Amino acid sequence: MTLDGNDYASAVLDFGPASVDGWLAELAAAELGIQGLPDLLDVGSRELVLEEGRVSLTPLEFGVMHHLLARQNKAVTRSELLRDVWGTTYEGGSNVVDAVVRTVRRKLGRQSSRIETVTGVGYRLRSR
Repeated sequence: MTLDGNDYASAVLDFGPASVDGWLAELAAAELGIQGLPDLLDVGSRELVLEEGRVSLTPLEFGVMHHLLARQNKAVTRSELLRDVWGTTYEGGSNVVDAVVRTVRRKLGRQSSRIETVTGVGYRLRSR
């Protein structure tokens, strides 16, 4: 391409239908040795992928699910979820995290038990 009399080279990065977010999530999952992101969560469409069909998620539900999946089988604190999903450091008595986890569990249906409550800590997403 020529602009103002100067020639510039250009390159196009095609990350496919999952977009940059999906590509980065898959890259991070591969680096961490995490299997299973695509079997439960479609990052590109921001939906749960269940045997019964696809289920749409709100932005907060998607954020919580994506965060838990990226740390599958590890306990995640409520504070970590507030910081990384909500973008806040509020440590008060709010149950906003619990409320969103409750709606995600409902949407998971028969797989709702995969999200475990870790008493005094937060939550853990178990692999199948």
